[in-house]
Amino acid sequence: MSSRTDKLPAGQKKPKGRSIGVGRFDKAFPVFLEGDRGMASGIGRNITDAGMFIETREPFALGTRVKVTFSSPNGGAELTLEGEVRYQCFINFARADRTRAGMRGIGLKFVAPQQQKGARGGSVH
Repeated sequence: MSSRTDKLPAGQKKPKGRSIGVGRFDKAFPVFLEGDRGMASGIGRNITDAGMFIETREPFALGTRVKVTFSSPNGGAELTLEGEVRYQCFINFARADRTRAGMRGIGLKFVAPQQQKGARGGSVH
């Protein structure tokens, strides 16, 4: 697998409606999804500061808020972000042996986490 970040050359403007501020991290990694209808696993791809694409067998409904958890392969640190499902897709393709296959996925836009009811605000020391 390769890692790549795409940034704009100096002086070039970003395409309208696209966020390329920090760049795109082009690497596949496992993620866990949690939404109002349960949990699922997936493969995260093309992560930017604004969102990401996730291959998953259990796509969530459009507009659904989903928690995405990234974990290290050695069981170390975890990071959880919240996103809104902006699109779903199903991609048909042919494998090298000419058999047909398909892949489902969702596009997430990162959003600010919602406060839990009854959660206390304040600083953490």
